[in-house]
Amino acid sequence: MQSTVVDLGLTARETSVLALLAAGYTNRGIARRLGCAPRTVEKHLERIFRKLGVRDKLNAVRLAQACQLVVERAIPSPS
Repeated sequence: MQSTVVDLGLTARETSVLALLAAGYTNRGIARRLGCAPRTVEKHLERIFRKLGVRDKLNAVRLAQACQLVVERAIPSPS
């Protein structure tokens, strides 16, 4: 069975921001990784939310995972 990636209309930079968000980075951490200001990350997230039709980070990541835009992150089990 072949997996299909859905085009959500995101730019490459927005996709990068969303992938780092899904990996667990904060806005500040995303900014450091991408070499931009945290406010720039906030603006990217605003545009991502609008394009995806969601209101928060959790639902943006869930939708991106459902559309196979980002890889679902494994949550370590508590010891």
